Amino acid sequence: MWKRQIGIILTLMALCLFLPTIHAMAAPELKVKVSAGFDGKAKYGKGAPITIEIENSGTSSFNGDLIIDTQQSYESGVGEVFPLNIGAGETKTVTFINSKMFDFNMYGMNTKSIFFYEGGWKQGKEIAHKGSQQITVAMYHEDTKIITAFTDNIDRLSALKGMRLTNYPNVQMIDASKIASVKLPDESAGWGPTDTIIIDEYPIADMTTAEQEALLNWVRSGGVIIFGGSDHLTVESGVFADYLPLTQTTSTTIGPEAFIIWTGIEGFDKEVTIAQSELNADAKVIYADGPHILAASKPLGKGMVVQTSFSLGDEPFSKMHGAHTVWKKLLDTVDQSMMTGGMMPYYNDPVESLRWTIGNSNELFPSFKVSAPLLFGVILIYIVIIIPILYLVLKRKDKREHAWWIIPAISVAVSVFIFAYGARDRIGQAQIQQTSVFDVSGDGTLTGYFVESILTNKAGDFVFSVPLETTLSTYTPYSMGSIFGPSRMSTNSHKRAILEKDATGSKLSLRDIGYWDVASVYGQTTLDLKGNYDVKLTVKDKQLTGEITNNFPFPLKDVAIWSGNKQIEIGDLGPGETLKVNETLTTSTLLPKRSVSNVYSGQMPVNTDELMEMRKRGLMSFSGDFINSQSKPAIIGYADTQLIPVKLEKIKATTDALTMITQPFTPKIEFSDSFTMDAEMMEMKLLSEKYNMEPHLTGYPGNMYYFDEESYVQTWKIPEEYMGNGFHWKSADISKIQHQLYNLSIFNQTTQQFEQLKSERKQTIDSIRPYLSENGELKFHLEFTGGQRGMKHKLPKSSCMAR
Repeated sequence: MWKRQIGIILTLMALCLFLPTIHAMAAPELKVKVSAGFDGKAKYGKGAPITIEIENSGTSSFNGDLIIDTQQSYESGVGEVFPLNIGAGETKTVTFINSKMFDFNMYGMNTKSIFFYEGGWKQGKEIAHKGSQQITVAMYHEDTKIITAFTDNIDRLSALKGMRLTNYPNVQMIDASKIASVKLPDESAGWGPTDTIIIDEYPIADMTTAEQEALLNWVRSGGVIIFGGSDHLTVESGVFADYLPLTQTTSTTIGPEAFIIWTGIEGFDKEVTIAQSELNADAKVIYADGPHILAASKPLGKGMVVQTSFSLGDEPFSKMHGAHTVWKKLLDTVDQSMMTGGMMPYYNDPVESLRWTIGNSNELFPSFKVSAPLLFGVILIYIVIIIPILYLVLKRKDKREHAWWIIPAISVAVSVFIFAYGARDRIGQAQIQQTSVFDVSGDGTLTGYFVESILTNKAGDFVFSVPLETTLSTYTPYSMGSIFGPSRMSTNSHKRAILEKDATGSKLSLRDIGYWDVASVYGQTTLDLKGNYDVKLTVKDKQLTGEITNNFPFPLKDVAIWSGNKQIEIGDLGPGETLKVNETLTTSTLLPKRSVSNVYSGQMPVNTDELMEMRKRGLMSFSGDFINSQSKPAIIGYADTQLIPVKLEKIKATTDALTMITQPFTPKIEFSDSFTMDAEMMEMKLLSEKYNMEPHLTGYPGNMYYFDEESYVQTWKIPEEYMGNGFHWKSADISKIQHQLYNLSIFNQTTQQFEQLKSERKQTIDSIRPYLSENGELKFHLEFTGGQRGMKHKLPKSSCMAR
């Protein structure tokens, strides 16, 4: 018997010894391959599709989660979760949209970003894998224009090859068939790798509903889509059919002279078939030959739909030598229209700016306090109890020796009462502060950004949920935690925050937040509220009159007109209410809104009112740089209604919401005798002559630039509403000319040549007509002399007079 028992023991010992090896032999062996962007290209700060191919060459299946750390900046990001079941010998593909691309190697991080957790991310164990360890893609800045072409044959658009546009030193061309062979994005952020989409007789209607809606929302958020002429365009354009700028009728032909006049070159020798077209509502002609419209545009949200009346890929147009110049003219015009309409020519990340302009102040919560009368009363009662009452009670009972522990006990109880009463809101439930800013689009929708911060009343995980088309991320990078909770020092994003998506939206789990700690989430969203400010304002002889109506379904406070860097206060407006305006201006008319600095930067508010003012100044600073940056004045107002569709799961919290609603507008101008267009009222553009790059603007004074190249072209543009309509421009003044540093010339529209101006600090041009273009531009050429480039200098300023 004992021999049998010894054998069983030895067998068990052997099993225990070799079980780990047996388990390891049966473990899954995963190998990963990654592709990202459009044809391996993506843009900094924009979204992109990512495809992960996983091969399991092991002898057992993998059941758990794939986690991708989608780092969105140096100090923010989340780990996105994808449940994954992959059997032995199987290969599976996971495709998703990353809302904001970030180069992991930008700061030499070279960080692992792909993880597998067997059994799930909550309690599972991480296992190693072979192949790609991070997301890699060719990243491009905003000085590169990426064009994506939908066409049956990319050679039909060969005229686009080698394109060099005015504001873009580099142009990349992508054949959309390479994207469609994988999967077209079904979220608007997925179209982020491209700036312009060209549709050459391609049936958009054949895309899925989700793909079409994603493309439509991408245009609304600032994209440009160009439709070439087609016999069946209304059907082929799918969801865009209602947004086309032209309604096509019968076909006709035009001679090469139309394109010669458009481009200014002799690169055309054949007739081209076009569709006779009528301009749709809100559309504008880009170019027309008499009654024949060749190209037109129509705004859609922050983006634009462009349409030509001729086919972009059909011969003979596509093969003529001048087709390349037509494309350049068309794309440059569209680009200029987008910049005039508020889109910035070079990328400055608004999400990064959220942290410093809005996020920091949003994480400051009002201090808890006890009112002075209550505190005085408690102390008075405490003194009465401690001295006479306690003495009398203990003396009567002959227990005065117990005073040594009773007095400290009462002191502790009173202190706990004062603390608990003052902090009752923070103890009872979490507190949330939500600060957001929205721009009113032309179609009545609201697009904007938000920051939501939570002051916790317990430690643990906090889960926020949002619907589709609302992005959600967090900046809790290296928080040290609270004195009651753990530190969050991990460099892996998924150790700090987990993002889970499904068909209804997203959930973001903030992990291991301490007691009385502060954490924030932020993102972008679009609200289909269909509201606006109804603005009817007139300026005459520096007097602003009219009315403003609130067409939103919620009240607005502190409504103001944002002109230049100042605000003209109007008052509060309830839903549907109207306020009369009668103000005297210091300028001839209202000015385009300008960026404002945050005066509270680095300062701490001393009370609730100062905290609210600090949040408003943060909104002003952010809005000045990133919201409706059109060269127009704006109406702004604040709502305390919670508009952002963010919910905190399973935890009660009080929410304090502050939302800025901003909308650009054009006042009606009436003048009697003369009118002066000051420099502050015009749009100014400055580009180097050789590389079409902007000089670096210094912080102070605001008109100082660093000029790195030898020559620059400065363009002053009179706003569109001041061209025509009774305005007869007569003369112009050019001031602040530093003739000792550069030679200044003005462009003559008639001779198409620059004419050098006299070496004087200020000059007046008595007859402006030869120098003023049809769209209201005055163009100057600055050529630095004597090695003055590379230094900090002022720019000349221009003003125009009309009668």
